[in-house]
Amino acid sequence: MNGLVLLFKFMTRLPIPMEPKFDSEEMGKSMKFFPVIGMVIGIILYLFYILLGRFIHSPYILAGTLVLIEIAITGAMHLDGLSDTFDGIFSYRSKQKMLEIMKDSRIGANGAIALIMYFILKVLLLAGIETEYAFDLGNIFSGNFQMRGMGLALLIMPVIARANSVLNCGLVQYAKASGSAKDLVDQTDRKAVILSIFISLIYCLVVQVLLFRSYNPIYIVNIVFVTHVLGAYFAKLMERKIGGITGDTLGAVLELSQIVVLFGVYISLGVR
Repeated sequence: MNGLVLLFKFMTRLPIPMEPKFDSEEMGKSMKFFPVIGMVIGIILYLFYILLGRFIHSPYILAGTLVLIEIAITGAMHLDGLSDTFDGIFSYRSKQKMLEIMKDSRIGANGAIALIMYFILKVLLLAGIETEYAFDLGNIFSGNFQMRGMGLALLIMPVIARANSVLNCGLVQYAKASGSAKDLVDQTDRKAVILSIFISLIYCLVVQVLLFRSYNPIYIVNIVFVTHVLGAYFAKLMERKIGGITGDTLGAVLELSQIVVLFGVYISLGVR
């Protein structure tokens, strides 16, 4: 329990009433429950989506607002990892030099371009899903009320993406002798990876059954599968480039996985 609370304190800016004793090893052992944090974030975004959707009728403004809310929840720490990773990897230097560039707090051209493209894609995909597709709600609600596809994306996107970070931790070693995320990697084994993916998949299927029954569950399975295959490739790419993963690359794979999930939802909704 203490480890999960530590994860919430470290990975979000949500107010936590408990003040846990910091133990990096215990937090690392709790990494398998990282998708649970995604569930909380997804539900918060979903509630804001329902509330703001009553007043904001432009899907682009709504999507942009929700992206900003997500940044406020996470403190942009994963976005920092995304920009640092792109700065380092696309410098085409030696492994050691790449790690030094990633450690530098200043943002470079590659990192800035990555963030710009990330925000453009995320807002466009969320808005596109919201604009074109609607669901009749499942067995929780009755009547003719319809829920747009953005609701589904917001609920499952943070969960699958965080399971992909756990997958990275379990596949390859930490790239440096020490670092803030070293215990997260060292304490995550194959069993933790399997549990994490299982938790995320079951959660996503429950969401589909309860709220979006007209959405084919096979699409959920496909999105999870494709996202994790790409996540595994990313981990192996980082191993080849810099000798393993770091806290920055864990943030990068999380954010990139969210884009993959959004693409998956958008494409699957188009063929349902």
